[in-house]
Amino acid sequence: MPRVAAVTAVLKWVNSHPTLTGRGRPLDRGAFRDLPRSPAPGCYVVLYRLDGADALTAEEPADEARIAGLVCGPDDEATELAATAYANAVASLTGMPTPMGDVATCLVTDDLVGPQLVDNRAGTRGEHAYQVDATFFLIPGV
Repeated sequence: MPRVAAVTAVLKWVNSHPTLTGRGRPLDRGAFRDLPRSPAPGCYVVLYRLDGADALTAEEPADEARIAGLVCGPDDEATELAATAYANAVASLTGMPTPMGDVATCLVTDDLVGPQLVDNRAGTRGEHAYQVDATFFLIPGV
């Protein structure tokens, strides 16, 4: 099974999610690969791939991608709420194939961990941070 550009896929899914991103939403600044260059108010998530393997599923072989999300924000309460909203959205991927942009389709997620408080000064410009990790079972395309 070929690997999927898993971070790109999850970024596209988060940034187009109707209840996660945009003005007035928990992750109002959206999802990124790296810490945003310019400081601005609001919460965001930085996504990165931890590892991956081939997974045999009932549907077809899938890329089993472990994706970590570091949710950052200006204060602890807003950041915890944003991390919880992201974790709940990930947990809702329970077996109904979900397109993730034009990159991949998520068959299901598993092994959700978090939100877990991260050292508030660890690489996040003094922002508060929570980590949410999950395994995404992805197949290429939509």
